[in-house]
Amino acid sequence: MTEARAPGPGFRLALFLDFDGTLAPIAPHPDLVHLDSHEIALLESLGRLIPVFAMSGRAFPDILHRLPVSTLAGLSGDHGAVRRFRDEQTVHPDALRARESLLAWVSDLRKVAGTIPGTMTETKEYSLSIHYRGVAPERIPRLSEEIGRLFDNWEERNRFRIYHGKMVWEIRPAGGVTKEETMDFFLEHLARESGVTPGDFFPVMVGDDTTDLGAVNHAVSLGGRGYWVGNPPPGLDPGAGRLPNTENVWDLLKDLLEALETGKDPSAVLT
Repeated sequence: MTEARAPGPGFRLALFLDFDGTLAPIAPHPDLVHLDSHEIALLESLGRLIPVFAMSGRAFPDILHRLPVSTLAGLSGDHGAVRRFRDEQTVHPDALRARESLLAWVSDLRKVAGTIPGTMTETKEYSLSIHYRGVAPERIPRLSEEIGRLFDNWEERNRFRIYHGKMVWEIRPAGGVTKEETMDFFLEHLARESGVTPGDFFPVMVGDDTTDLGAVNHAVSLGGRGYWVGNPPPGLDPGAGRLPNTENVWDLLKDLLEALETGKDPSAVLT
């Protein structure tokens, strides 16, 4: 566990936010998830005062559509495969190398998923998701076994990793395509832009699922603040804060905005 520091003179806040399960509640289908206009407006206001980043597992065009926030300092999709800082967009080289192999595997995956009702495959440019929220509980073990067998027999499996999230399996490129590495990428760009070092920033990361765990812990390890939404998982840094649900996330963001707008010490909010 890293001892937390309080943001104060010499430290610059940088806010990192997951989307599904953090800013918006999980829905039966990914297409049903959205933010209200007043939530978009709150993020717009925060982005005028501090650098705000959204880091999502969704495909980049999808998360760009669902977060029409003009003041975002940065946005990433596909778990960090695609990154946009200000107006500059890049793709992680590990994701580029893995893309063709991933797409070639999708047809076999869909054949397996099609044998178990309620399974939904979501194909993105650099990753894919297998949602089983609609699968009958007694059929989930079989689905897990079939996907594991298919993955183990895949010739290109060493280029990828399987991550188990909330009622979903994520197939993602191995290597540096992670949210914690994406956080470092954004902090380095912020530092270069501001003429300071990445260590001059106080990173705050809020997430709720397996793919966020490394980034939440990383924020704490950098001397910043990490928040976990929902029940804390094994491996969560004891120094991370806990927020019961998405409503509490918005309460935190509202309090942070009020502190910044009125010139109050934000450390009173980030406890």
